[in-house]
Parts: sequence; C-alpha cells; structure tokens
Amino acid sequence: MASPNIVFYFDCASSFSYIGFEFMEKYQQLWDIPVDYRPFILSDVMANARNTFSPYKLPFLFADLKRTSSITKIPFRGTPAKYPYDPQVALRTLQYLKTHQPHKMAPAMRSLWNMEYVQLKAPESVDDVKYALKDVVEPEVVDFAMGADETLEVVRQNTEQVKKMKGFGAPTILVFKGDGSKSEMFFGSDRFEHIAIFLDKEPLTMKQLFADSKL
Repeated sequence: MASPNIVFYFDCASSFSYIGFEFMEKYQQLWDIPVDYRPFILSDVMANARNTFSPYKLPFLFADLKRTSSITKIPFRGTPAKYPYDPQVALRTLQYLKTHQPHKMAPAMRSLWNMEYVQLKAPESVDDVKYALKDVVEPEVVDFAMGADETLEVVRQNTEQVKKMKGFGAPTILVFKGDGSKSEMFFGSDRFEHIAIFLDKEPLTMKQLFADSKL
C-alpha cells in the first residue's frame, strides 16, 4: 500500500503560503510524510475563480498574522510597501531549485519570505531575489532560472492543476491518504488540524506544535 503524501501549492506573494509553509515543515517532521512543494501563480487562480480580494479584509488578515506570529514565533513584521507584487522571478527560481538543487528549495522559500515579511521588501526583481538568496545559492542560479523556459512552463502547469481542482487561493494543499481513496483539497494556513483528522493523525494546536523545539 502506498504511503500518505501531500502536495503543497504556494505563491511567494501570499502571506498565508508563508505561514502555511512553516506549519507544513513542522508537520512533515512530526508525521514523517513526503511533501511536494509546487509554486503557482495565485493571481491567475483567483481570477479564474472570480475570487476578488476586498481591501476591507486586510486589517483583519494582518491582525491574524501578527497573533499567529506571537504564538508560533514565526517572524512577521508586516508587508512590503509594494504589495502584492509580481512574484515570477521568485517562483521560477524556486522551480529551478526544485529540479536542480531540491535540498535548497525549502531554505530558499524561507529566505524569500524573510525578505518580504521581516525585511519588508518585495523580492520582485532579479537583483532582489539574488540578494534574498545570497546565503542559500550562488547568484547565477537566478539567471539560470530566468533563462530556462521550462521553469515558467512548470509554474504555469502547476497553476492549471490548481484551477482544475477548483482552487481559489493559497496555499492549496492536496492530501493523499495512500490507501487508494480519493484525495482531498484543503485551503489556507489554518487547516492542518483538519488535515490531521483526514489522515487519522492526532491534531495539535499551533501552541502545542511550535512548543516542541525538536520539530
């Protein structure tokens, strides 16, 4: 029988993708379950789903993120002055790393989000992404990523996959039990207790999850 596995679709320009990633990294260790991180274009998915973002929601969103940060100690100071921004360079670079240096993908994701939500600078340009990743990869990696047509093609394929699932936001998380039953889609950074129940795991509160320094 196949083992459970998770596909985690994310966009760098998504604060909930950032928080969800940090939760996912904890649960990946706790559950010893493979996670496939796939970059996609959130704006395309939202347009496809006719999911418009209300500016009235922003104060509540950022208040929630700051409370989550205070509980989990996930670093979060706010958002860049330019927000949202075009994440294409970051997404393509991460896809390149996934293919050529997969062990550096998660550290690169964290570094990009640190620039965005801690340093409050959007990692939009090639130079921005090079600076964000200076402690993770050589700067020419970003040039290779932007020069490889397949990086954009795979990101677009990932985007189409989310559309086909009738996704509407980020992160979009596809969970397989591995027993031949139908997979289930979850949305958001606050659905991991639901995912635990779906996988017949013991659900933990965020305080419990982040209290364990071994994870």
